[in-house]
Amino acid sequence: MGESATKDKGDRLLDAAAAALVDGGGAFEVQDVAKRAGVSVGLAYHRFGSKAGLIAAVVDRLYDELLRAIDLPDWPLDDWGSRERERTRRFIEFAYDTPLAAVVFSKLAAEPEVGVVATKRWNGVVDEGARNLAQGQRRGLLPGKTDPQVLSALINGAVRHAVAQALANDVRPTRERLTDDVWSFVAAGLGIRPETRS
Repeated sequence: MGESATKDKGDRLLDAAAAALVDGGGAFEVQDVAKRAGVSVGLAYHRFGSKAGLIAAVVDRLYDELLRAIDLPDWPLDDWGSRERERTRRFIEFAYDTPLAAVVFSKLAAEPEVGVVATKRWNGVVDEGARNLAQGQRRGLLPGKTDPQVLSALINGAVRHAVAQALANDVRPTRERLTDDVWSFVAAGLGIRPETRS
């Protein structure tokens, strides 16, 4: 029972920290997070080590949720362009619908505790993107003249920064407009024809 209760309290701390980051525009105090979670400050430090550790855990969980949102395992392999446009749409939808995403991708992006986690997770995204691009090249669905790892880094970096900029804007573009603009850029970079909006 003790381990289960600790896990429940850990989850409550992560939920409370996420809410506090959103409410505070990227800042919070551990005491406030513990109070929101209904646990002691000592437990927060015991579980996550420090305020930076708690922020890192919140960011790591956000990336887990993002990757689940854009996972399309059942999409037909030969329908590469439509699948990747849908992945782009889902990424933007997740970013717009998740208040914490705006804080992490734009306001907290330069913070060291966020940067370490984000870099690790985005390296994983780039690696997965490179495998995806290499598969498309092997199947003749994409031009094969550019190294997939470099191409994935270029595309994913550009998309991440474009979405972060949109989230930081006082007036955001609609998600449909941003999806169209981002996908047009990606398709042009890949040398393929942009798919029409579904």
